[in-house]
Amino acid sequence: MNKTTEPESNQKVIKNDANKKTKDPKHESKTILNERIISDLKVKLKDAEDKLLRELAENENLRKRHEKELQENLKYAIRNFSSDLLSVTDNFERALKSVTKEIKEDNSSIKNLVIGLQAVEKDIYDIFEKNGIKRFDSLAQKFDPEKHQAVSKVDSEDEEGVIVEELAKGFLIGERLLRPAMVIVSSGKKDKKT
Repeated sequence: MNKTTEPESNQKVIKNDANKKTKDPKHESKTILNERIISDLKVKLKDAEDKLLRELAENENLRKRHEKELQENLKYAIRNFSSDLLSVTDNFERALKSVTKEIKEDNSSIKNLVIGLQAVEKDIYDIFEKNGIKRFDSLAQKFDPEKHQAVSKVDSEDEEGVIVEELAKGFLIGERLLRPAMVIVSSGKKDKKT
């Protein structure tokens, strides 16, 4: 029996020694103080991590915004230059329209000149398209004040608000309006009163 009681008594001694260590007031206050410090440091670390993540997200958003603005600026940088060139294209179009079919058929020099002007005009429009500038047709479409500038209204067989004549083509640069189309709009059929 002594053998079985000895280990039990040793276990009691070890337990008592362990209990003495936890009951030591100096050790207990140090443990509580260390736990508070660790807890405070964990809170500060979490706050610092949150702040860092927010700052990183803000920097990423700024970078994306800056990149988008840079792309927009590059895309629309040619706006003024291309706007100035539109009068040249208008003059080409007017010049080509002024030469009648009869004149072209009667004079081979004029016919060759017209062919040359058409080639230059086509080249200009090709260059515009390479740079994101597109012309849009307006004839026979409903008048849209966002894309069209009405020069006048005329009576016509078309319903009211439909474009019956296009004086100058409209142009877009990317998705933005570079120049509205100059148009004449139908005011509808004229009422005949007798």
